[in-house]
Parts: sequence; C-alpha cells; structure tokens
Amino acid sequence: MKEIIIISGVPRSGTSLMMQILEKAGLEIMSDGIRQKDESNPEGYYELEAVKGIVKDNFFLKMAEGKVIKIVAPLPMFMDKTLSYKAVFMRRNLDEVLRSQEVMLNKDQTAEREKFRKIFEGHIEKTLQYFETNKIPYLEIQHRNLIQEPENEIEKLAKFLDLSVSLESLVGVVNPNLYRNKHNVS
Repeated sequence: MKEIIIISGVPRSGTSLMMQILEKAGLEIMSDGIRQKDESNPEGYYELEAVKGIVKDNFFLKMAEGKVIKIVAPLPMFMDKTLSYKAVFMRRNLDEVLRSQEVMLNKDQTAEREKFRKIFEGHIEKTLQYFETNKIPYLEIQHRNLIQEPENEIEKLAKFLDLSVSLESLVGVVNPNLYRNKHNVS
C-alpha cells in the first residue's frame, strides 16, 4: 500500500504553494482544476472538488495512493483510517491568514476576526491531534520560513518525504513576490 501525501493547513496558509513544490518534485498531484487560478492564487489552488464532500464520502482517497492531495484543516479528520498517510501541515501567522482571507473575499471582517481566529485555532489543534492519535507522520512547515529561507524548509521536506530531486529546482518554485498580507513581527 503506497502512502498518500496529505497537504493540510487552514486556508491561505501556503497549501497551494506546497502542492506546486511537490508537483515540481515530480510527485503525482490529485487535482481537478475546477477552481481556477485568480489574483489571490495566480499559480492555482490545486484542489480536488471531491474533498469538499469528504464528511459523507471519502472513497476518492482509495484512488490517491502514491499521490499528493490537498485537504485543508479540519477535514483530515474524515480520512479513511485504513489507508497509509504522511502529512505536511502548513502553518502561517493567523493575522496574515485572516488578512489574506479578507483580501481574497474582498470583505472587511475586522469585527469577526477574533471569532475566525478561534475557529482556525480549533481547526489546527483538531487536525494535528488527529494526526497524532492516528499515528500519521507529519511535518510542520512555517509559511514565513518557506518564503524567507526556502532552502532550509525544502531540505526538511525532502528528507521527510524521501525526495530525490534537485533542491535548487524546488526552491525556484517559491516566489517571494506572492507573499502578501504580511504581519510584521518584531
């Protein structure tokens, strides 16, 4: 049984970027292209429509063996427990996530920001707890580090997934110009 590589994290945390990196590494991506590229994700979303229905039907995972699929938090909790997985979990400053979400939706959600922050914190906690409880090996990648020090993060990724590919070619996928909605950290 081949492992399924799950790319997860809350929306706007760099999951699409990680899918691009793994596609460049030569891994087979499960994506249907239904959600089109746009200004918020000019390189594409790399989503599979069937993932949206994972709560009721996770059968599509049987076709994902040996492939990479994006399943945003907290949806991994509905994965088929009889299959074998490895997961890459993208972490991003939640202020950046919330700001990026607002820009993408073209909607000021300042009044609801704390509510959404708590929801996202819960999604992160539940997803990582699920991985731990079900002994799914996972690697956390910090979005900011991936943008600012791609060599280090991609080296960790390559080691975790046992990738045999030029790290330089993968580093080239990272486009710092697409790192918008930054939160200044002192």
